[in-house]
Amino acid sequence: MSTPEAPPEPKRNTWIIPLVVGGVSILAVLLVYGALAQRTPLDFVPPDPEGPIDAAALYQRQCAACHGAEGQGVPGRYPPLVQTAWVVADKDVPIRVVLHGLSGRIEVRGQPYGAMMPAFGHQLSNAEIAALLSHIRASWGNEAEAISTEEVAMVRESTDALRGPWTPEEIKVTD
Repeated sequence: MSTPEAPPEPKRNTWIIPLVVGGVSILAVLLVYGALAQRTPLDFVPPDPEGPIDAAALYQRQCAACHGAEGQGVPGRYPPLVQTAWVVADKDVPIRVVLHGLSGRIEVRGQPYGAMMPAFGHQLSNAEIAALLSHIRASWGNEAEAISTEEVAMVRESTDALRGPWTPEEIKVTD
C-alpha cells in the first residue's frame, strides 16, 4: 500500500526579505544624505581651543599642501600667499575665503589660478582662523595687521547665510 502524497509545499518568496531590507537601507541613506545636504558648512562652529595655538603648525597641517611651506603657491594651480592683496589688504577678504572657500578663476600678481579653495569654517574655530591668518599675514615678507578672534566671529556671523564658496566676482580684489 502506498502512502498518500503530501500536498506540495507552498513556494516561499525568499526574494521579498532582501528587497525590503535593501529598500529600507536605501531610504535611510537618502534621508541622512538629505539632512546633511541641507546643512551649511558653518552650522557647526568648533569650540575655541584652550591655550595657545601653534599657528605655524596649523598652517603646515591645513594650508602648506596647496600653498607651499613658504606660501609660494603652485604656478597655475594654487596662488601664492606672499605679498598679495588677497592676504594683506582688507582683513575681511582672507577671513571670508577661509570660512567659506573660493571658487573661480582669480589673478594673483598677473598670473591666473583656478583651483577651488575649500571652506574651513566647519573645521576651524574662530581663534584658530584668527591665529592662522595672522601668521600668514606676518610671514614670508608679509607685514599686515593681525586678525582677532572677534573679527573672525563677526565675519562668520555676518556671512552665515552663505551657501557654498565665494566667487571672485563677490570678493573684488585687485592684485
